[in-house]
Amino acid sequence: MSPTVSILLLPGDVSPGSVLRTLESLERQRDPAWELLLYTAEPGATRETCPDHDADPRVRVLEAPEPGGTDPLEAALGAARGDYIAVLEAGDEIEPGGLDGCLQFFSERPETDVLYTDEQWPGVGAEGIFTKPGFSPHYLEGFPYTGRLCLVRTTLAREVGALRPEARGAEEWDLALRATDRTTRVSHLPIVAVSRPHAPVRDERTLAAGMFAVSEHLKRHGVPAALEPAEVPGGLLVWREIQDAPLVSIIIPTLGGRREVRGQEIVLVQNCVRSIIESTTYPHWEIVLVLSARADPAAVAPLEELLGARLITTTVEGPFNFSHSVNEGARVAHGSLLLLLNDDTEVIEPRWLERMVSVAQDPTVGAVGARLSFEDGRIQHVGVLANDAGYPIHALGSEEDQVAPFGQTSVDMDYLAVTGAALMTPRAVFEQVGGFTTELPLNFNDVDYCLKVATIGRDVVVTPFARLYHFESSSRGHASEPYEIEFLARHWGLRISVDRHVNYRSTR
Repeated sequence: MSPTVSILLLPGDVSPGSVLRTLESLERQRDPAWELLLYTAEPGATRETCPDHDADPRVRVLEAPEPGGTDPLEAALGAARGDYIAVLEAGDEIEPGGLDGCLQFFSERPETDVLYTDEQWPGVGAEGIFTKPGFSPHYLEGFPYTGRLCLVRTTLAREVGALRPEARGAEEWDLALRATDRTTRVSHLPIVAVSRPHAPVRDERTLAAGMFAVSEHLKRHGVPAALEPAEVPGGLLVWREIQDAPLVSIIIPTLGGRREVRGQEIVLVQNCVRSIIESTTYPHWEIVLVLSARADPAAVAPLEELLGARLITTTVEGPFNFSHSVNEGARVAHGSLLLLLNDDTEVIEPRWLERMVSVAQDPTVGAVGARLSFEDGRIQHVGVLANDAGYPIHALGSEEDQVAPFGQTSVDMDYLAVTGAALMTPRAVFEQVGGFTTELPLNFNDVDYCLKVATIGRDVVVTPFARLYHFESSSRGHASEPYEIEFLARHWGLRISVDRHVNYRSTR
């Protein structure tokens, strides 16, 4: 039997014109297996909300309950007859074939409990075209990205107590969180299925409702945490309570190189360490300097006085091999959390380290990345994804550093990989996957590591709140060698080609 969908219309603009636009977009779908549920604004009101609705038996107009009775949206959910429910607002239009595609998906994959699509609204350039990644639980904790069209199995929606009045203004976010708490059978259909007449409302009311929904989600998982508004309107930062203040071993491989920064020549590792000392609020850390045999001792000597007992040094022989240096640093480190850090970085955000520790406290996470900026302020890194050729690239690389409309520069996001220039990982995970692959001495060792982390069921997350400068290429160029590309293709080609974290494609 073909699946059916009940569309619940949110309260708001229920003028005949807006409701009819939504209705007509549904009637343009080829598959007739839908119904539209809407309700009048007041008890006893006439059914003039949707003129000529009696011409289509799939349109059901419900009268609002008496004051103090069942919430109207909950009542609509209770009255739904479809196998799946979705929420729209009057004036939203289903694109031609949008619902048909979803129903076809359900017919082919009947086990699916939650299915969401892309959407659009009027905006400058691509700001109103929201193309989404595959299911990303950490992204969903910080931003209501599933949006519309999001279809949830009706029995599941009722079971989890969705569409509650306490979450009014973020009911769809609450529904997505509650549903995905109970099921892993969640899919993304990458089509723009809905056109909205305006961008989603992101104001104080919806922010408070979102905080309520996410707070309830965290309570259900027994996670002690505080919530903080993110830079992007409507977005949230989840600050998991840091348990037992773990020691972070900051592993810095270095050649003791110099470079001109802001018009002055500096010793990179000295500048990096001083920024950690002067601009880091998290107190429990040590520095592990992994020196190349060719490193200038004079570059390191001042750090011994600055760091005292916080400093551990070790030396590696032979040509520079970042992977070997990282593994050696981990061997002598004391911390339960390892933070790999390039010597050409500089702290921007004082809470950067506690932010990364907070995210690393999540037992589902195996690697945590940061937001890195070039010296001129442009974005260097907020995550690594694959382009159409299967080549790892930086998401938003070299773009101006500004608040991205869908949270990519503001809220935690799941990614294929993060750069080893600033990568935190639990020691236990590092040891389980065998550390860094020494066959990759310079490039893609971080991508390889993150892919190994994924094989043991851990997520890779970027937390953009943790911000540092990265004065990249101070010691070497970007060019990758053919054998490095071949290594990735041989070991990880299929995994990269189906990267679920890609929410847009680039051939850069």
